[in-house]
Amino acid sequence: MNTSLAALAVFIALAGNAWAEGPQDMPDDTLLGEVVIATETGEEDRLLKLMREVKARGLLMFPKPQACSLTYPDTEFFSNEIFRGAVRWGFGTDLRELAISQGFCGCIYDLGSLDDYTQARVGKTPEELTAADFNALRRYRSGEWVDIDQRHAAFRKESCGD
Repeated sequence: MNTSLAALAVFIALAGNAWAEGPQDMPDDTLLGEVVIATETGEEDRLLKLMREVKARGLLMFPKPQACSLTYPDTEFFSNEIFRGAVRWGFGTDLRELAISQGFCGCIYDLGSLDDYTQARVGKTPEELTAADFNALRRYRSGEWVDIDQRHAAFRKESCGD
C-alpha cells in the first residue's frame, strides 16, 4: 500500500511540474503525455499549444499541407485573368467568412461550390458566364474583400497555427 501511495505522490509531483512548465520546456515524452491528458480532459486551448510544440519538434508525422486552390472551368470567361479574379475574390470572401464562423481550418474551397456561388449571384452555372456577368460579380461584396481577408488571416494564425 505504501508503495502505491509513494508512486502516486511521485506521479502527482511530476505531473504538477509538467503542468507548470511551458510546452517548449518539456522533454519529448512528457510533452506527448501531456497531449494525451489534454485530449482526455478536453482542454482545447492547452491541447492546441501542446500540438504546435509537437509539430515544431517534428515528433509526429504531420501530412504535408495540401494546396488550396479553386479549379475553374475551361471557358472563355475564365481564361480572362480579371474575370477569374473577380469570381475568386467574391467567392473567397463568402468562404472565408464561413470558415471563421465555423472555426474551419481546412481549404476554404471545401466549404462551398463555385456552381452554387454563380447561381446565387447571376443565375448561371460557371460554364455559362459571359463578359456581361463581370460587373455583377466584380461588385459583389467588393468593399468587404480586404477586411474579411484580414480577419480570416488573423483567425488562421490564432486558431489554425498558420
